[in-house]
Amino acid sequence: MNKGLSDPVDEIASGYKASQILLTANRLGLFTALGKGPLSAAALAAEMGTDPRATRILCDALASLELLDKTNGVYSNSELAAEFLLPDSPKSRSAMLLHAAKLYERWSKLYDVVRTGQPVPEEEIDSRLRGDGRDFARAMADVGRLAAESACEVLDLTGVRRLLDVGGGPGVYALAFAGANPELQAVILDSPETLEVAAANIARQNLRDRVSVRTGDAFVDDLGGPYDFIFISNLLHIYSKEANRKLLVRCAEALEPGGRLAVKDFLLDPDRLTPAGGAVFAVNMLVSTEGGDSYTAKEVQQWLEDAGLVFESLENVATHSRILVARKPQA
Repeated sequence: MNKGLSDPVDEIASGYKASQILLTANRLGLFTALGKGPLSAAALAAEMGTDPRATRILCDALASLELLDKTNGVYSNSELAAEFLLPDSPKSRSAMLLHAAKLYERWSKLYDVVRTGQPVPEEEIDSRLRGDGRDFARAMADVGRLAAESACEVLDLTGVRRLLDVGGGPGVYALAFAGANPELQAVILDSPETLEVAAANIARQNLRDRVSVRTGDAFVDDLGGPYDFIFISNLLHIYSKEANRKLLVRCAEALEPGGRLAVKDFLLDPDRLTPAGGAVFAVNMLVSTEGGDSYTAKEVQQWLEDAGLVFESLENVATHSRILVARKPQA
């Protein structure tokens, strides 16, 4: 057998192993337990309420993946784990990994989804993994921090006074924009559960005087306004083309003349293969939503133009995403 051909295939086919080792450890609170100090497998099992033999095998696997350090039979978090896997770390991915465990269940049913074209029903997901809007918002906060910093560098918000963050979730972007632009007032529009997380983040950053929350469904409820800037991040990929067209028309109507609308998403090239990860992420939408997809930049640009806006720019940002900006013409 040609080793050059077999190894890449095996690497892809075996990817679930490392994934499940990490996701299981995170669900068990293993990294949090070791955050208090090094422990033997037996002591760690007692702390987590798990089987000692199984815990030792899991810990050795984690050490082989460089997520734990092992010295004389005692385990501790590696530098990588301490930086990214402890819930109280500024760079924590713990909440995102809990969400990923739920996604793993959906992905395990991909065969049936491709045959039927229907997403995995919520009732088929392990009830211990279902969570709610708050859990999802915390996961999105984990993955949004780096992208929010990058968005601040790309978007010129000079002179912007009123910004609406549509489906803004935990408020990562609105808070970053407000922090970088002292004159800006931001409004986060989302569901009640999600906005509980946003409100806590706003209070934590002492920005309640400049960042507020607005409960509502962007597809049917009043958006408020008018705004001179509207931001939509990682929302369009959840919905169908028809739903997105409707949403963008509503957002365009909520803009001041001369105001801008920015869409952040994968925004693929015409071949639908780049930026990296966009094509694979489309499968995530396939197993999770009725009509979601990874759309091309040209598609989104056309929707914005159909809504009466004028294309202004397309820029790359962190996490393999792009931001497309369009402006509403002056009256």
